[in-house]
Amino acid sequence: MKKILLGLIVALAVAGCAPKPQPTEKPTVVVSFYILEEFTRRVTGDLVTIVNLMPNGGDAHDFELSVADRLQVEDADHVLLLGNDFEHWAEDVYDDPATAEGVLIVGKNVEPRMDPLVNQVDPHIWLSLRNAIVMMETIKDYFSENDPSNAATYATNFEAAKAEFEALDQEFTTALNGRVRDEFVTNHAAFGYLAHDYGLVMIPVMGLEPDAEPDARTLAVMIDTIKTYKIPYILYENTASQNVAQVIAEATGAKTGILTPIESLTEEQIANGEDFLSVMRTNLEWLTKAVTE
Repeated sequence: MKKILLGLIVALAVAGCAPKPQPTEKPTVVVSFYILEEFTRRVTGDLVTIVNLMPNGGDAHDFELSVADRLQVEDADHVLLLGNDFEHWAEDVYDDPATAEGVLIVGKNVEPRMDPLVNQVDPHIWLSLRNAIVMMETIKDYFSENDPSNAATYATNFEAAKAEFEALDQEFTTALNGRVRDEFVTNHAAFGYLAHDYGLVMIPVMGLEPDAEPDARTLAVMIDTIKTYKIPYILYENTASQNVAQVIAEATGAKTGILTPIESLTEEQIANGEDFLSVMRTNLEWLTKAVTE
């Protein structure tokens, strides 16, 4: 009996000294800008730690990778990029981002559209809700392959997000069906994919760069176009200069409104609890005014 008790004491003592298993650290996912952060979070929930390289309110067109940013990219378990040359810095980090280990090109399953003004690929694929669903499915498939033990969770999260996005897509269809014109004017040619989804015609003041300003000839042509089509609103980005929009509005009698490409959220938007879908609903409100009034 004494031997048995002694054996139990020794076993308990050894067990007490043994190191306790540590919780598994979440994989780190670095994303290039806000849209990929939100879409990734919708699919992965709290199963990963997401690091967004883009500062709040930042402009993805002007973003430059700092030394600290590069270290985060190199140390990450996964890196998510949009593709279509949106992240011009990626080629300085990878020989070929599309084939680099641990890198997902989220836009790889979306058919790109060319911007006719500058004859280059329009990268703003996420402004189509239908494309956004494809992007989230690409994220779901990637993490399901790399983390099969949580594949069911990724699938469930994706289906929930898909339902929300499809519902908003239907809201766009319903609201825009009552339009009196197809044309809308915006300062930045970022909304071609959105326009294509609903049979609209985007008339941009300038091309893919949001802060580019037109020369006098382009401005005159734009003013004539707005008068010809009786366009009631000039839609500009929430973070872009209003100067050109105001000049055109004064020359044509049009009003100004907001159409946001959602490359990032401002501090104010974050404080107000906004996200991709809420900003897209605001876009719908302004777009509806532009084509129904």
